[in-house]
Amino acid sequence: MNKLILAIAASAAAMTLSACTKAEQARTEDNVDAAAADVSASAKEVGGKVADAAQDVANSPAVERAGDSLKEAAKDTGTVLKETGKGAVSGAREGIAKAEGKDAEHDAGH
Repeated sequence: MNKLILAIAASAAAMTLSACTKAEQARTEDNVDAAAADVSASAKEVGGKVADAAQDVANSPAVERAGDSLKEAAKDTGTVLKETGKGAVSGAREGIAKAEGKDAEHDAGH
């Protein structure tokens, strides 16, 4: 009889533990779901704030001035390169002309 009582008590304890475990599992799942929802909401909020900050930067007068300065510097660089190219071509032509003149003088002298 003692064995029967012990078996019944063990079965009851197992059922109780099983029920607690399922309840704890359900609470844990609920906690995980709630945490995931919080993380998702936080990520959306942060994403929105980042998008707003990017929009503010894009519309910033300082960024606009920097863009204008960059455009002006690029224009100036283009002008300098163009003039340098013209100078190089002109110098090359003069060099060719001098070389041809020297060759002509050299050929005439011999």
